[in-house]
Amino acid sequence: MGNTTEFAKKLLGIHPQQGVEPLETEHIGSTYHGYYVPKGFLSSNSVCYCIGAGDDISFDTELKVLHDAKVFIFDPMPEGILHFKKLKEFAKHNQPLSIHGQAPFTYRISADQLDTVTFVEIGVWDKKDTLKFYEPTREGYPSHSVYLFKESGKYIEAPVDKLSTLMQQLGHTSVDLVKIEIEGAEYTVIDSILEDKLDIKLILVEFDEIHNPNGKLFHLRIKKTCDKLRKAGYVLVHSTDTMKRSFLRRDVFEKLKAKNSHLQSA
Repeated sequence: MGNTTEFAKKLLGIHPQQGVEPLETEHIGSTYHGYYVPKGFLSSNSVCYCIGAGDDISFDTELKVLHDAKVFIFDPMPEGILHFKKLKEFAKHNQPLSIHGQAPFTYRISADQLDTVTFVEIGVWDKKDTLKFYEPTREGYPSHSVYLFKESGKYIEAPVDKLSTLMQQLGHTSVDLVKIEIEGAEYTVIDSILEDKLDIKLILVEFDEIHNPNGKLFHLRIKKTCDKLRKAGYVLVHSTDTMKRSFLRRDVFEKLKAKNSHLQSA
């Protein structure tokens, strides 16, 4: 049965490892909310946008801890805002804050480092607006969603804006890394990024419908968006079985590949 399912996924073009052009990577963040980033890609000059926070910003903070990157977090929801404030309070008093669950994680970021992280209480969308973020129907689920959970009938209204506008407001003409973890709204945001032809080198995305499918065609929606990224010049360099994916722009991919090959042969 397992082999049949794998074959069917490959036939449909929706297998998690299909189309991956591997590059040496490092895992950053907690087991469940971390991402794979190409080795040698990040530095203290890297501008990193982390869209979606919730109650786990391990990836976002480790960008600062490991690479001293310039980190900007975007989330208008109370759970994300409160978690960031809680972490700041713990760090201020030099107290460790841990994320619990099957794979616990303890934040390592210092108060001084956290002071350099910018938290923007605005969501990212394809236009400036005020949207309804629906309360999750799953018990204990930590995040609201524009796209999912509409059947709950309960929502919070919050401001959103285009990434191009937010980049302009923050004074950035290019961004090295964009992480998108926004409970189903990733399709709209990626479309907006590609339509605006934004100068973004690495796009990390969690396709949330793997966990919270909105109908039976979610695999095809994911494939369609991945195909758009490839057509726009991005290379899929890593994919987990749960479709957390790392897309690197082709020109950067070729440079890193050549650099890594040179180092290995030296």
